Amino acid sequence: MNDLLNDEEALSQSRSDAFVPKETSIRDVKLRPFTAGSLLICKKAGNKLITGGESENPEFDILSFIYIHSAPIAQVRVNSYSKEKFWASVLEWADKLKVTDLEEAGKMIEEIISSSGLAIASPKDDGKSSGGDSPN
Repeated sequence: MNDLLNDEEALSQSRSDAFVPKETSIRDVKLRPFTAGSLLICKKAGNKLITGGESENPEFDILSFIYIHSAPIAQVRVNSYSKEKFWASVLEWADKLKVTDLEEAGKMIEEIISSSGLAIASPKDDGKSSGGDSPN
């Protein structure tokens, strides 16, 4: 019997594993794995860590990512259909974290997204070049 995976099966398995990282937490807040479902919610919510582009509020992008992965999933799904409801829910939920937790959260989110196989977007990326393209 052949137990080896072909290329397609191995790629599929590695993609699947990438969306189910080890359990993570920030302080006392446990995060669910980053899944295809949570990716869709992040996109629906316009989270710039996922969609890229310039963010009006990078801290909100970090907090909303954590909210999506830690608040009760049924609540997150319902709230994602209304921008106002989503913002209000994230703001209410965010009182569980200290401002000093944001740096740790940002690093952890970068690790989660990178391990998923997706490119992480910078919420501060405004699309401008960084000096290397200077005509001088």
